[in-house]
Amino acid sequence: MFDDLGKRLRLAGPGPIVLDDHQWQALEARVPFLAALSTEEIAILRERIGEFLAAKHFVAIGLDLQPWQRHVIAAYACLPVLHLGTRAYREWKTVIVYPDTFTPEQEWVDDAGVHHHAVVPQAGEAWERGPVVLSWNDIAADGAVIVHEMTHTLDAGNGDVNGFPPLPARMPATAWTETFSAAFEQLNDAIERDEEPLIDPYAATDPAEFLAVASEYFFFSPGYLREVFPGVYAQLADYFGQQPHLRAPEIETGLPEGTN
Repeated sequence: MFDDLGKRLRLAGPGPIVLDDHQWQALEARVPFLAALSTEEIAILRERIGEFLAAKHFVAIGLDLQPWQRHVIAAYACLPVLHLGTRAYREWKTVIVYPDTFTPEQEWVDDAGVHHHAVVPQAGEAWERGPVVLSWNDIAADGAVIVHEMTHTLDAGNGDVNGFPPLPARMPATAWTETFSAAFEQLNDAIERDEEPLIDPYAATDPAEFLAVASEYFFFSPGYLREVFPGVYAQLADYFGQQPHLRAPEIETGLPEGTN
């Protein structure tokens, strides 16, 4: 009996970390998007943040990461899983935080078969099975970088980071694929014609980056994304179970001056 109880406790994992009212008020002063959420959404997000803080291990490299900074990271990280639940982030455990842009070594083979090796500055990075790596200065300037990297971890839920995350049963895979493929091609065609791209051209890198960039727009420039890529907005609204354009057409993402 006790063995079974111990097993159930291990499977359940640690209990959520509860932010007290003082900590929550400090978080509200630092995270602009909280003011746009409904009372019901705030209540859910507080639960998600507690679950995230309990489940993920923060490793700071080169800085003294304060509790309030972990709270800020958790708030942005939990916005995409407000209704998906933190289990959507699966089994990865570690969030690594650098003080500033970091420069990991990268290797790749181009279409011509040429092998490349370079040190590429990054504001964030997410591996299929973790960790998620972030830069605090980039977060302070634009918290959307966290949503970008967390979207990659959701995308990896099917075993590969390819722009096709595990979809709810109600969502036809064909509609997702057709909608995102058409938008991706439209963006790349515009860039090839030297036209002004409708969203950040980094989204044209590959389908995974398109999804991550589109998710940034979805949460923080929802009015614009709904205008330029209405099909993408509709798919993301169904997937995330949220309608950010009803909160505000545009939401600030940087930490207010004096709070960091």
